[in-house]
Amino acid sequence: MAIFDHKRASWAIYALLLLLWWLVTVARLVDPIILPSPFAVASALVNLFMHHGLLRDLAETSGRVVAALLIASVVGIPVGLFFGYQKRLYRLVEGPLHALRSVPATCLFPLLLIVIGVGEKSIITLAAYPCLLILMVNSASGAGLAEPSRVRQGRILGLSPFQLVTQVLFYEALPYITAGLRTSVSYALVLVVAVEMFIGVGHGGLGRRIYDFQSSFQIPETYSAILVTGALGLFLNWLVGRLEKHLLRWLPQT
Repeated sequence: MAIFDHKRASWAIYALLLLLWWLVTVARLVDPIILPSPFAVASALVNLFMHHGLLRDLAETSGRVVAALLIASVVGIPVGLFFGYQKRLYRLVEGPLHALRSVPATCLFPLLLIVIGVGEKSIITLAAYPCLLILMVNSASGAGLAEPSRVRQGRILGLSPFQLVTQVLFYEALPYITAGLRTSVSYALVLVVAVEMFIGVGHGGLGRRIYDFQSSFQIPETYSAILVTGALGLFLNWLVGRLEKHLLRWLPQT
C-alpha cells in the first residue's frame, strides 16, 4: 500500500507540473517562443518520432551511454577490487586517482581527438573516463571496508587471492559498486549529450538533434528532444535501481 501511495504521489506531482505548464501558456505569461504549450510539444514529439528519425537518435545516444558504462564496469570494478585487496598499493595510487577525478572529462576531449580521432570512439571514451574512476574508487573503498571476520574465514577455508576477491570482497563491495553505477549513469548521459550537442562529433544523437532544433528556432521540437533525453535518463536510472535491488536482495534494507 505504501508503494502504491508513493507511485500515486509521484504521478500527481507530474500531473501538477503539466497543469502549471498548461496554465502558464494559456495565460501567456511567457512568450510561446520561449515556452510553447504542452500540446504543441506533444504534437512535435509525435511528428519527430514518426517522420524525423528521433527514435534513431534515441537509439544512438542510448548505445553510446551503455557502451561507456560497460567499458567502465569491465575495467573499473576488477581494478578497484584488486586495489581493495591490496590496501597498501591503493594508498599509493589513491591521491593520483582523486586528482584525475577532479579533472573535468571535457578538458580531455581535445587530447582524445588527437590520440583516438574523431568519431564514436572519442565520444564513448570521454563518457567512460569519469565512470571508470567512480567505479574504481567505489569498488576499492567497498572492498577495503569488508568485514575482517569474513576475510579471515575465507583465508582459513583456503581461498586463493582470486577466489577471495571474487567470492568475498566483491559481495562486500557490491553496495558501493551499485551506488557508483547509479552515479555513473548520469555522468555518462550528460557527457554523451554534451559532446553530441557542442563538439559536433557524429551526425546523430539526441544532443545533436537538440542543438539543430535550437539553432533553427524550432522551439516545440527542442522541448520534445529535451523531454526524450530526460525520459532516457529516468529509464536508465530505473534500470540501475532494478539491478541494484536484484543484486542486493540478500540485504535486509533492500
